[in-house]
Amino acid sequence: MARREDRTEIVMNHFKAIAAMSENRVIGAGNKIPWHLPEDFKWFKKMTKGNVVIIGRKTFESLGKPLPDRINIVLSRHPGLLKREFPDLFGEAWIARGKTAVPFPYQFELPRIGGVTAIDLRIIKNFLKLSPMDSPLDYFICGGAQIYEQALPLCSDLYLTLVKRVVEGDRFFPPFEDRFKLVEEILDRPEFKITHYRNRAL
Repeated sequence: MARREDRTEIVMNHFKAIAAMSENRVIGAGNKIPWHLPEDFKWFKKMTKGNVVIIGRKTFESLGKPLPDRINIVLSRHPGLLKREFPDLFGEAWIARGKTAVPFPYQFELPRIGGVTAIDLRIIKNFLKLSPMDSPLDYFICGGAQIYEQALPLCSDLYLTLVKRVVEGDRFFPPFEDRFKLVEEILDRPEFKITHYRNRAL
């Protein structure tokens, strides 16, 4: 069995966060993205394609369907409601319940590429810590704000698009600067730039 510190490093190497925020840290307005940047969307698609995306219930409801070519995991305090709201999508999904501890090294069953499952938000830390150790996939935390706040400490990398303007909004990206260090600027355009941060704990 892996030691606690070894296990933590394995987890952090699996999980990455990917986000876009404005200069005043806005990531959403009325459950929608308050900008349209096709080039940044293509970057997001390229990074997450074939991997696992983890999103909150409100983010999923704004999409209305799973992201194609990716394994979709939706976090919710009431996953049963998702099953009732989207019966064709979640009808056969494995849905976690309650705060019951899952013994190590339990492996959560993932849906197929293009599929979706729901996990109880109250056990997100269990899910993140007990996911398959030998998975070849990257797990991308994709929002919203509450999901970022809880998951960022367990992520090895943060891929952040900075939208070069101040916008109105009601959802904000949490503070991360004390936990992550900038390692590269991937792309710089007049409207935005894409940066890569690495967790200082690694």
